Amino acid sequence: MEKFYSYKFKCMIQQISKRTAKKFFEDGKEIFIQSSNMTFENVWQSAAGIEKSSLSYGESFETICNSYLYYNCDNYRGKYIHFFIREKDLLNKGFQE
Repeated sequence: MEKFYSYKFKCMIQQISKRTAKKFFEDGKEIFIQSSNMTFENVWQSAAGIEKSSLSYGESFETICNSYLYYNCDNYRGKYIHFFIREKDLLNKGFQE
């Protein structure tokens, strides 16, 4: 999966699968989601950070993904969602993709 340095967060970011993103979300880590045709630090649309503790209504991971897909994904920005996480969170958990 793709790995790159984020100047906004000053750390390495790695792309992960949806299943891995759901595990980290359930553990309380911050996950970033972005439309598939956009880059992580884009001028027009930046990645959205989601974290379980910041949600006020206890929404599920699937609900958040479906809402993001409906409102932010189209033919221009991409029809799918890419999931990202800080590499230090990925390495602290003990597995590499």
